[in-house]
Amino acid sequence: MAVVRSRTKRSILERREERLAWAMLAPVLIALLALGVYPAFSTIWYSFHKGGSFGMGMSLTGLEGYVRLVHDIQFWNALKFSLLFSLVTVAGQMIFGTALALFANMKFRGRWLVRTAILLPWAIPTATNSVIWAYIFNDQYGLINSLLLRLHIIDHAHLINWLGSAPLAVTLIYVLAIWKANSLVALLVLAGLQAIPEEVTEAARVDGASSWQALWRITLPLVRPTLAVTLVLRTIESLQAFDLISAFTNGAPGNATQNLGLYINLQIQQYGDFPYGSNIAIVLMLITFAFIIIYLRTLYRPGVS
Repeated sequence: MAVVRSRTKRSILERREERLAWAMLAPVLIALLALGVYPAFSTIWYSFHKGGSFGMGMSLTGLEGYVRLVHDIQFWNALKFSLLFSLVTVAGQMIFGTALALFANMKFRGRWLVRTAILLPWAIPTATNSVIWAYIFNDQYGLINSLLLRLHIIDHAHLINWLGSAPLAVTLIYVLAIWKANSLVALLVLAGLQAIPEEVTEAARVDGASSWQALWRITLPLVRPTLAVTLVLRTIESLQAFDLISAFTNGAPGNATQNLGLYINLQIQQYGDFPYGSNIAIVLMLITFAFIIIYLRTLYRPGVS
């Protein structure tokens, strides 16, 4: 009888805890539905329409908007830049960020200062970073041209138009994006490195493994789940980048640095074309999902070292 009463009390407590958990999760779930699920379904619904102004007076046309995308040269240029931006910057962030994490994980005096310095680029807001860089590389009063003038490398008649040249502007955006986010990669990878027991690396040294062998055969395989998650997060953000590019070049010169995020903003905010902007957003979402699936299937294999 006592056992039955004990089980009954435990069951009542479990039900109370479950109700409390749902009550505490309810605000988050409501916010998720309001800010995530509803806009997503609205975007899908808008993508099957055309015309109208800022969501008013639209007409249902099915896949006509997607057919329009196929013939839109500006869309293809924005897509090309988005993919190149993501591939180049994410690769740079992962390489330099992992290198910084390995360095910060070493034991030396003043290590805390190095770790603090690594986080500084990420601590500065993205838009602020972009505006600072835009001033630094301004062709008339920027810091870089001023230094080059003082060093007599250039003269006032031959100032370098850093943001007016497509190759230079694209290169600078790549460098800015890598510099801005490799500190976040370093932080995430450093957390994974800190979770590796010291006994593992010490055993490798005892067995005669070199530092390079220990890195490739022990350290990196052990932090592979962290690298996979970091890679997915950085890819999502790079494909959806907006504020960094908008504040730095806003797609200029011409449309050389216009990605899909800026093109969506152009269609919706300036032209009021919600349906066509939604078409572009759906394509961007599908590309993002494709990258995530490829990364997870390739890199994240639980139980495999």
